[in-house]
Amino acid sequence: MEGSGKEIILLHGWGASLLTFTKLAKNLSSSFKVYTIDLPGFGKSEIGVPLGVEEVADLIHDFVIKLNIEAPILAGHSYGGRVAIFYSSKYAVEKLVLISSAGIKQKLKFSKRFKVRVYKILKKCHLPVKMGSKDYQNADNVKRIMLVKAVNLDLREQMKHIVAPTLLLYGTKDTVTPVSLGYQIKECIHNAELIELEECGHFPYLDRLSIFSIIMMSFLLGDKDAV
Repeated sequence: MEGSGKEIILLHGWGASLLTFTKLAKNLSSSFKVYTIDLPGFGKSEIGVPLGVEEVADLIHDFVIKLNIEAPILAGHSYGGRVAIFYSSKYAVEKLVLISSAGIKQKLKFSKRFKVRVYKILKKCHLPVKMGSKDYQNADNVKRIMLVKAVNLDLREQMKHIVAPTLLLYGTKDTVTPVSLGYQIKECIHNAELIELEECGHFPYLDRLSIFSIIMMSFLLGDKDAV
């Protein structure tokens, strides 16, 4: 925790840790009390059983209650965005920021569907084969289950229940969660705006920290004209 003022909680993406927000947290701490935490199974947080997005969201709420925080500002990146979406659909938040967020199950391309079919056939024949994203291959068995559950969870229904002002930030060069996905999410959240960040990939808050911080601060402080 650093800074003082209204509480904001930053939720990192899959495979990352609270350290990914070090510079952003420092910038935000000039106006807010910033909490960065390791999500279950990442950083210094150990995990023994796979947790669903909803269960992680409930753990965040336990953290909020323990610290007597009333309606925090929530910001989630990628997988952390999934958690933030679920949290904000169930619990009170003052504002929501979704950064390169996932949350809508995407249809598989033909090439991907073909690979999945081949993988299942080879697995049924007990033949060794490696398949899946780098995140999947690098994960242990517990987190592989978590990742599969998260990827297959469509949060469109939860998005409809979000009432907090929401800002979506996506890099124009993001191939993991492209801007097109951001616009799909925007259509599901009643009070949402989306900003495209030029020359940014999946980590816009690292690619262009200064401009990212200005945009986020303007939204959080209510300076709509600056956004």
